[in-house]
Amino acid sequence: MTPKEKALRLMGKFEDALTLQDCAKITVDEIVKEIQCNAFDFGAEVPVSVYTYWKNVKEEIKKL
Repeated sequence: MTPKEKALRLMGKFEDALTLQDCAKITVDEIVKEIQCNAFDFGAEVPVSVYTYWKNVKEEIKKL
């Protein structure tokens, strides 16, 4: 996916978001997806602590 395509896809997701909380959750989901894609593409293992951190960030967003 080109940078322009990714930008348009992200904008589409945010258009449908009703609150800042939704935007923040979308952002965290996108970060996790990119980490997974990079790990797959480059054959690198991502420490579980990275996923745990972002999972915790998303949980904290839900509490706000």
